[in-house]
Amino acid sequence: MELADRIENGKGVGSKDDLKERAKILSEEYDWEKGDALKIWSYGPENTGPNILVDVTKGVQFMNEIKDSMESAF
Repeated sequence: MELADRIENGKGVGSKDDLKERAKILSEEYDWEKGDALKIWSYGPENTGPNILVDVTKGVQFMNEIKDSMESAF
């Protein structure tokens, strides 16, 4: 099953699912880096859709300060 379909059908990788279980599924079944899977900021549209906003920056300071702005723009 493709990731977008799985998110829309609520099969363990949506915004309301357990963070660690979701990261495990994304890393094992979809070849995501586990650290990236743990840094999902938002789903869209309306926090339930298949679009994902992920913080994959490395060594960038103050990213959490713009998180709210990024989520609302997303």
